[in-house]
Amino acid sequence: MKIDLKKLAEIEQYMPIIVLKQNIQNAVLDMMGKVLFDEGKHTYTRVSDGKLLAGVTSVTSLVPKEWLAAWGAKESVKFLGFSDFPEDVEIAETMLKKIKACKTIKQYVAILKEAKGAAFRKSKDAMLDGKIGHDWIERYIKTQMRGEKAPDMPEGMLERPLKQFLEWEKKNIKLWLLSEARVCDPEREYAGTLDAMAIMNDGSSAIIDYKFASHISDEYSLQLAGYVATFEKYGIKIDKRIIVRLPKTLEIPEWNPKTYKYKMIENNIEIMNFDKNYEFDRDTFYSALPVRKWVNFAQKKSN
Repeated sequence: MKIDLKKLAEIEQYMPIIVLKQNIQNAVLDMMGKVLFDEGKHTYTRVSDGKLLAGVTSVTSLVPKEWLAAWGAKESVKFLGFSDFPEDVEIAETMLKKIKACKTIKQYVAILKEAKGAAFRKSKDAMLDGKIGHDWIERYIKTQMRGEKAPDMPEGMLERPLKQFLEWEKKNIKLWLLSEARVCDPEREYAGTLDAMAIMNDGSSAIIDYKFASHISDEYSLQLAGYVATFEKYGIKIDKRIIVRLPKTLEIPEWNPKTYKYKMIENNIEIMNFDKNYEFDRDTFYSALPVRKWVNFAQKKSN
């Protein structure tokens, strides 16, 4: 039998990727068998004894968000008409008319109550939009892994960021390995669901998390480190931790520290690769685990 050396060389070229893919999928199947996920409560429990495990994102949520209080206050006054741009007074004029039209204190307090809930409403709407976009990317990646037809592109504001995602994918992704994979470390008592894993065009492996957000938060590096660490006990090394920030608006305000003014700039896809300090991020994540357990215990005790 004649051996086609050219085809054999091509197969040998892809063998490391084939082996890595199989090892990763076997590891995920093993981890999935060790933890149960309650989608309604969004909780993870250890199969061996039913113990509640800390969620990866619940651990990283312990990182202080110094901007959050200022953002909440800003959303309240924006509802009442405040704008970062002095010439933008349309909402302020409308709200002033509403306030002047109030006949009683009760009516005025009702307006203030709406202002108080502005941040919550915006956050809730953002979560809804993000979930729709997130679900579409999950379905898209799975179709690429299975060689199936891609899902129809959503219309409206999500179309633009999702098209930017596809452009980024075309330039950077060689092969998708996982989508929405449940991972865990039962011994350290935590679990989570990573967005995706892929082989990049440069041959490196990467865990990828996509966020529909206005900025990339520092704690994302810890979140990805928590996911990466679950593969260590299987002897699998993940090279990169990548955050893909997807815009939901055409423009975004940018603060100029020299002029002390905001200006609107184009809001495009943003990529951050946390390729350094993995061990430090992992150990910091591990250190936060007991705090999360304490918080869970305190909340359970108070209830």
